[in-house]
Amino acid sequence: MIKHIIILLFITSSYMFAQSSGYMGKRLLLGYGFNTSPAIFGATSNNETLIGTGGSATTGSFVFNTIHEGFLEYAASSKWMVCFSARYYKTAYDNGKYLNYYDNNYSANYLKPSGFYNIRGLTYSLYFKYYGSRYVAPWGRYVMFGPTINTVKTSYDSKVMNFQANSNNYYYADTLMSNFGTKEQSFTGVNLMLGYGRSRIIANRVVIDYGFNLQLFSVFAGVFDVLLDGEDFSSQNPTNLNYIEKTYRKRVRGINRFNVFLKVGFLLF
Repeated sequence: MIKHIIILLFITSSYMFAQSSGYMGKRLLLGYGFNTSPAIFGATSNNETLIGTGGSATTGSFVFNTIHEGFLEYAASSKWMVCFSARYYKTAYDNGKYLNYYDNNYSANYLKPSGFYNIRGLTYSLYFKYYGSRYVAPWGRYVMFGPTINTVKTSYDSKVMNFQANSNNYYYADTLMSNFGTKEQSFTGVNLMLGYGRSRIIANRVVIDYGFNLQLFSVFAGVFDVLLDGEDFSSQNPTNLNYIEKTYRKRVRGINRFNVFLKVGFLLF
């Protein structure tokens, strides 16, 4: 799929925009970007947060979300660039959501699992940059936009993430349960990336790029996450088996909602 996206990038650049010389004849830019934002409510991969949402994360630490990015950009004209990027991050969900559990022998109502589970994300974006009238791509101020595909893999350690279940009869003692479905689970979602930035060129080859980006649907869901704890309008708490499926989106939205970035690129040709 990634190969198809890259091929589409170059086909699109050839037909959507008029050809031009680019910046001093150089059109193709390859680089690395570092994206970051404060981890105010959500937990980092070390299960630390500034304020938190009542989960197991250590609060009071001024810590940051970190996202690493590799990108390829092509100047299709003097004002437009067609771009592809892959962003990687690691984070965690600190189990701030309540769950309910019940079977013939055990029950657990309105409690939070201990510990946390790990989240690894890969975000693929096909996006476009438009430069202002006074600039020539890839130099100057620009706005950017494009669709994203967010792929997520979660994993948990049953020694870290578990909950206490109470016996429903005299034949069984209370027990510790740690079944939250498959140890590793995968999910996919889509979003829309918007951003603003400014790039400077050093020695006609090295491009320094800085600005901010956001994922639009994650911004709209911000109030939803605060008021409803990232859940739907159902009054029921998740069970142990769908707990990860019901909670991972909130953390993924949080880490992708808004980031500032610094990128370094190299004009190839």
